[in-house]
This record gives sequence, C-alpha cells and structure tokens, in this order.
Amino acid sequence: MKIEIYQAKMQSIKQIDRKLLRIFLCAIAFNFQFSIFNFIQAQEAYPMYYPCRCETGEWGYVDKDNEWAIRPLYDAVLYETNGGMYPVSVGGKWGFVGVSGEPLTDVTYDAAVCEIDYHKDSYKVNYAALRSKGKWAFIDVQGKFVTEFKYDEVLILNGKYIIRMRNGKKMRSGYLDADGKEVWND
Repeated sequence: MKIEIYQAKMQSIKQIDRKLLRIFLCAIAFNFQFSIFNFIQAQEAYPMYYPCRCETGEWGYVDKDNEWAIRPLYDAVLYETNGGMYPVSVGGKWGFVGVSGEPLTDVTYDAAVCEIDYHKDSYKVNYAALRSKGKWAFIDVQGKFVTEFKYDEVLILNGKYIIRMRNGKKMRSGYLDADGKEVWND
C-alpha cells in the first residue's frame, strides 16, 4: 500500500515538473526571441562591435567581419555598449572610447558601466556611468558630463539607470530620465 501511494505521488510530481518545465522553457524562448528582435533593431542604429583579445594580450573590439574596429590597446574591455560608447581599461582605470576608437573620456576612472543597447523603441537613456572616489556620475554619447560625481549607487534595470544617494542616514532612490533629469521616489 505504501509503495502504491509513493508511486502515485511521484507520478503526480513528475507531471507537475513537466508542466512547470514547459512553462519555463516557453518563457525563456519568448524572452530570448524578444531580446534578439530588439538586439537586431538596435544594430541598425549603431555598429555592433565585439570584445576581442589579440595574440599579445591586449583587448579591442572587432566588427561582424572579425576586423579590428577599435584597435587592441587596452588591458580590458566590456561587452556592454550604449550609443557607440565602448568601455575600456588601462592599468585598472576605466573610460570610454567612441565608434572609431576616439577617446570620449580619459581612462582614469575607478569603474565604467553602460547598459547594452537593446531598447531602441522603449524607454532609453543614452548615458553611461563613471565612478571616481566612490561616487558615480553620468556622461552622454559625446563624453560630456550630464551630472556631477554624487551618486552612491548606480543600477541598471529595464533600460533605466537607477540612482541612489545617501541623504543623512537615509538612502534616496530614483532614476535618471531620458533628458538627464533626476526623478526621485520621495
């Protein structure tokens, strides 16, 4: 009797697991399809370059034909790019270069982040963030500062730059809108 009950429970668990697995796989397939569609649309706006390491160990970016688009001069690069801004590092310091490898910023910052350019038709901010001395600031696609170094934390969520700033003992949260203005959740 106990074996039959155990087998019946195991059978129902397997059926539930199969249903959940099918739902999970469908969700992944839909999300992947949506991301690939947005990725292809975004490529129409800016050339897409890919991080690549040359035989001497330096990093740069190559185009879709595997030709150097941004020469390998860097200790590290990141895959995430936004509006033709490419993060690069030399000696542990970070900055950004443009589509043809021209410097947008000095390579003197503690960190550099930008959101990957998927959101062509949705809310989109063409900014990137730099960190110096523990504070974050934003630059536009020309490398000009949109804000000063004042944010304690910067997160990227659904195409928005979430900003957090300490206000006394409390932490203020908000986001940077498409015009570079702070929108606080106070």
